[in-house]
Amino acid sequence: MSTDSVRVLRILGREYNIKAPAGEEQVLQDAAAMLQAEIAANKKKFPYVTANELVVLSALNLCARQLNATDKPKDTDDVTRRLAVLNRRIRAQLDDTGT
Repeated sequence: MSTDSVRVLRILGREYNIKAPAGEEQVLQDAAAMLQAEIAANKKKFPYVTANELVVLSALNLCARQLNATDKPKDTDDVTRRLAVLNRRIRAQLDDTGT
C-alpha cells in the first residue's frame, strides 16, 4: 500500500495533482508557494511575457539563486538527489496530464 498522498497545487491559475511521499507534503507546498511568488514578481517586472515564459524565467531565477547561495548545504549530494526526484515526479505528473 502506497503512503503517497496527492496534493493539489495551483500555479498560474492551473491546478496540478502531484503525489508526495509521506513527510514531504509540506516541502512540496513550500516549493509551489516559492515558485508562485517568483512568478508573481516576474509578472510585475515583465507584464507582456507569456505564461510559459514566466514559468521558465522564474525557474531559472530560482535555480540561479540556489547555485549562487553562499551558505551551501553540507550535504549537497542529498539536495541534488532530492531535487532530481522532485523533478522526475513533476515531469511524470505533467506527462500524465498530457501537458
